[in-house]
Amino acid sequence: MNNAFMIKEDSLKEESKVDASPLLVNRAEQLTDTVEALQNIAGSSYWKVLEKNVFAVELAKARRSLVKENDTTEIYRLQGEIRSKESFSLEKLLEKYRNELTTIKSKL
Repeated sequence: MNNAFMIKEDSLKEESKVDASPLLVNRAEQLTDTVEALQNIAGSSYWKVLEKNVFAVELAKARRSLVKENDTTEIYRLQGEIRSKESFSLEKLLEKYRNELTTIKSKL
């Protein structure tokens, strides 16, 4: 007996569609809060301080470590770390969340 071809009649019925709008509304609220927070951070002078005193310093440390490192696994890790730190942009992050919010609003 081959069970692979057995079909129950109940399995052929269409499943009732689940209303996802409450989940989408919840996610839209979260994204709105996130976008507002990122806009406030980007607009403040504190972001420039963080870029200068934290992110630039960490990037410089990773570059110095890369020059001194001999282990290939650690070299690859540091290269990835440097790449991610160089490409991090608050504007890109903000754009990502705005696009997701726009998509959700269009579905509602």
